[in-house]
Amino acid sequence: MSLRYTLKLVTLLIIGSIPFRGLAQGDTCTTALIVGNGLHLANGPASGDGGSGCGGGQDGDWYSYTPNFTGTVIVTSCHPLNNNMDDDTYLKVYMGSCANLACIGFNDDAGDAACPGYGFASYMEFNVVAGATYYIVWTDMFDSDAFWWELRECAGSVVGVTYRDLNANGSRDAGEPQVDAMLTINPGGMNAYSGGDPYSFCSALGDYTITATPPQYHTVTPASQSYSVPIQGTQVVGMDFGFQPVPGIYDAAVDLWGQNAWIGNNTQLHVGYQNLGSEPMNATITLTLDMLLTYVSANVTPTNMSGPSITWVLPTLAPFSSGVINVTVNTASTATPQLPVLNYVLLTSTEPDIDLVNNQDDQHATTVTAIDPNDKHVSVTSITPDDVADQKLLEYTINFQNTGTAPAVNIVIKDSLDADWDLGTFEMIGATHPFTLTITEEVAIWTFAEIMLPDSTTDEPNSHGSIHYRMAPKNSLALGDQLTNRADIYFDYNAPVLTNTTVTTVELSTGIANSGMGNGLLIAPSPSTGMVNMHWSDVHAGNAQLNVHDALGRVVFSLSIASGSNSRSVDLGFLPAGSYVARLSSATEAWTRFAIQR
Repeated sequence: MSLRYTLKLVTLLIIGSIPFRGLAQGDTCTTALIVGNGLHLANGPASGDGGSGCGGGQDGDWYSYTPNFTGTVIVTSCHPLNNNMDDDTYLKVYMGSCANLACIGFNDDAGDAACPGYGFASYMEFNVVAGATYYIVWTDMFDSDAFWWELRECAGSVVGVTYRDLNANGSRDAGEPQVDAMLTINPGGMNAYSGGDPYSFCSALGDYTITATPPQYHTVTPASQSYSVPIQGTQVVGMDFGFQPVPGIYDAAVDLWGQNAWIGNNTQLHVGYQNLGSEPMNATITLTLDMLLTYVSANVTPTNMSGPSITWVLPTLAPFSSGVINVTVNTASTATPQLPVLNYVLLTSTEPDIDLVNNQDDQHATTVTAIDPNDKHVSVTSITPDDVADQKLLEYTINFQNTGTAPAVNIVIKDSLDADWDLGTFEMIGATHPFTLTITEEVAIWTFAEIMLPDSTTDEPNSHGSIHYRMAPKNSLALGDQLTNRADIYFDYNAPVLTNTTVTTVELSTGIANSGMGNGLLIAPSPSTGMVNMHWSDVHAGNAQLNVHDALGRVVFSLSIASGSNSRSVDLGFLPAGSYVARLSSATEAWTRFAIQR
């Protein structure tokens, strides 16, 4: 699937004035109108062949394009002449001969963030080879009105690789893996994500410098790379960055995400784990379920099960390795809608982990009577101006399911990231299946090539997938600003499935917000040798229960909380040294917080 770029990058690619190229088009591949770089008017795909095996649409307008250079081109209906129009364009691109066409990709909506004033515009960027023939087709998938569209030949293509330089020799050797990283291109402050091996992006004419953000516990060589694009069609290669791991680092991390709790039905939870450090680690993971949930199955057989807690003793984790445990759970049929659900996970290791904060995570969910299997969630719907100033990370989950009647061979997820995000803070947490990720400015594209995701009628538990990532907004957001986000999910060549739109608003807190309170519960000090002070954010939490669980999920301390109170001091000095989770729950809310007892 092709990439699309936002207007910030597009404006850099416009070289001089845009020539006008024509007013007509063909109805079939064999009658396609020959076009080149410039602006074109489509009189509307009200007749003709819509093309097969590449997106949707019955009727289509066909154009033929043969570049005289090897590089990158952009095809888009995002143009000021179309602003404030309601035409919903649909674009597909083929290559080859009319007798043997191969689909390069298709696109419906670029979205308001990528094309202000014309969110229904379509946008594709793809690589071309000199002398090859490409067919650009606009179909009537959603509209057949006339509109303007543009073909822009990219001034230059930049290619390189980001890799783990295991022997610190400054060059990539056999066996050294590719590593994803965020790139920054100046002047202009553009971002690109090196999710490919090699990565590539489109550049304007001029002189530029690339810097790469190394993974945690790594240094980068070289510190920067410079390149020039003096003429149209320039290909820049060798823009490589090697990341050298810092030796002696022990740091394992765990994350938890999933769906809401569907009353009387099965849903999915996902436990992601990573060895972020440079040394092997031996880790144990314990997932503790909410009292409304019961364990059904997992793709990794548990080592032990005790009540609501499921434990996995993992094989030795190699440095920089990761994995995901997919867990199916069932929600009690007796549950009522809109109850809070709290699941949490804890990772312990035999080695001295240098960062215990990332050794636990929780998932806040709600009991519901129905779920959309293709949806999107955000960790918080409200942040304060202090959160903005501190660049608090927001976590996003995109769930998807193949509800068709045959396996999905390829799945592509496109996410137009709001311009208010600081893309330099983007961090991929985990996914249920292998993927490649590219980000250019405000567009992220996950490609699950040959995923072969079963359909829900044949294999319901394995018909699901999910991705989980986090990033921080820019610190320039003001009170009342909103961060909105939606994803488009493409199953093979079908029209995209659109998720719901998540909204997070910058607003003043209405409770006793504490910047250290995080998810609503504050425990200090941690680590502790005995007495700890607990504060929670809901002063109306009546008849609440405080439970402290050990690493195996067992309750080792319990306390009832009187109505109207919002703090309590507790002596945990009787507990052995180790890691614990405090869980405070009431009839309307629940919180967890990691506690360390020394």
